[in-house]
Amino acid sequence: MRAQPCSLVLWAILACNCLGTIGCSEDEPVQPTTGIIQGAVTEAGTSLPVSSVRVVVFDANTNAPLLSLTTGGDGSYSIELGPGTYLLKFARQGYEDLPPRDISPLPVTVTVGQTTPYSVQMFKSSLTNTGAISGKVLAAGSGVPGCLVVAEGTASGFSATTDASGVYLITNVQAGSYTVKAWKSGYTSTAAAVNVTAATEQKDVNVTLSAGVSGSVSGSITFLATTNIEVDVSLLNLKTRETVPGLSTTTISSNFTIANVPDGTYLARATYKNDGKVMDPDWIIKNGEPIVTVSGGATTRNFSVTGAVDLVSPTNPPSDTQPIEVVKDTLRFTWVAYPSTDDYVIEVINQNGTVIWGGFASNWTVKKITIPKTQTSIVFNADASATEQLTSGKFYRWKIYSSKNDAKEPTGWKLISNSEDQRGLIRIK
Repeated sequence: MRAQPCSLVLWAILACNCLGTIGCSEDEPVQPTTGIIQGAVTEAGTSLPVSSVRVVVFDANTNAPLLSLTTGGDGSYSIELGPGTYLLKFARQGYEDLPPRDISPLPVTVTVGQTTPYSVQMFKSSLTNTGAISGKVLAAGSGVPGCLVVAEGTASGFSATTDASGVYLITNVQAGSYTVKAWKSGYTSTAAAVNVTAATEQKDVNVTLSAGVSGSVSGSITFLATTNIEVDVSLLNLKTRETVPGLSTTTISSNFTIANVPDGTYLARATYKNDGKVMDPDWIIKNGEPIVTVSGGATTRNFSVTGAVDLVSPTNPPSDTQPIEVVKDTLRFTWVAYPSTDDYVIEVINQNGTVIWGGFASNWTVKKITIPKTQTSIVFNADASATEQLTSGKFYRWKIYSSKNDAKEPTGWKLISNSEDQRGLIRIK
């Protein structure tokens, strides 16, 4: 073979080296595909870090749990996620859940390559003599995400939602004996008995789900003095008043059917979403809240619905359930006049579900505050009868009830409407 000139050999070596350098990705920056939510949990009032807080992350569009983690000794946490919108729930024994029951978490948006700060404050629980329950929900040996797990006592219930691995933690459970079951459409749950003692976490309280149920609930909606629309219908756990996952539907031509209902007794509810309608309060007072018992077959439950009292301020808009921030020193409630009203009743509820101002007494027969029909606004605690003052950082809900005089009623009046449950959501600055 003929020898190549030295210059050609050197050129070939240099060309190979250049090509190798061009084809190499070692020096090229890696493009990020995720973002980060990062923050810390501190104690309201003291700003001290709160460690061992359980943080569960949900997909904001589907409400499906994605993952869970706990805060470190300094209260901090960091989560790497793909781009999108998420919901975070925080729980720790001895502290009130954040957000409280019936309040939607604030959505947090993750952007690729960016860190989104999200720090929160948790209030110490005012409950005493409480403990916790933890465990896992299993079906065919695998964890089941998105189950409502309820510890049911004689008169009360405490709950949590399973994370993506089927793990749950129920905090601030009053000491006593409970039966723990998991609730989800299409499944039957075993029951686990547990005794809760103060300042103790009862671990490995596991329950098992079996697929396949045949229960159903059907019915129709009657609209009273209002236009007909299609509304949502849900079945709720009787003790915690939380919707059982999967047991919700929307009416078609004012009729509905909820299938795959596990055996049990439920609180039924129509038009919970913000749609300008509410269940007829007069019917509820006279007949009690609509209860449904399912035992392997078809059950019927009908509803009467009327137009809602519309709130003006302060309130979240109908399009979402995010509480708006208000200043407590200038808090005035305002609403729209309701047709045929003779007077109104206001009700302010704290994040634990306790009425702290207004409302009713003696089983709905006595109005604690009566507001004349010519008045459509009132300042908080105008009569100095509130059982507690508003606290900065806490959530509240206010409602208005519309009353009409009726000589045929034992009380001389009846309720004809009220504002929607998911309006009037506020947070005190």
